[in-house]
Amino acid sequence: MQKFLYWITRISSGISIGVIAFFFIAHLTGNEFTQVLSMKEGILFLFFPIGVCLGQIIAWDREFIGGIITMISIGVFNLLDGSPYNFSMIDALALPGILFIFSALYNKYK
Repeated sequence: MQKFLYWITRISSGISIGVIAFFFIAHLTGNEFTQVLSMKEGILFLFFPIGVCLGQIIAWDREFIGGIITMISIGVFNLLDGSPYNFSMIDALALPGILFIFSALYNKYK
């Protein structure tokens, strides 16, 4: 179970970061790149691609801390966006954070 959990968290995290990077690069190459972000959009940007990806990257070395960063980032993003109770595909990209937390707790209390 430990090896399975180890690999499934990292594979799902890699897929999640890859999807986020794909959409980020697509956004940079699109027509919207030249538009200036509002203050709210800039703050949301810090939490949703930056905070989620940074948390997942940190989680590869420190599972619990990285998982917490990922979950806090997506939570604050949803609160600031005004949709804390709506599950979306953006939230699904942060699910590896839950797996990292679960993996860290499993390894600690096994």
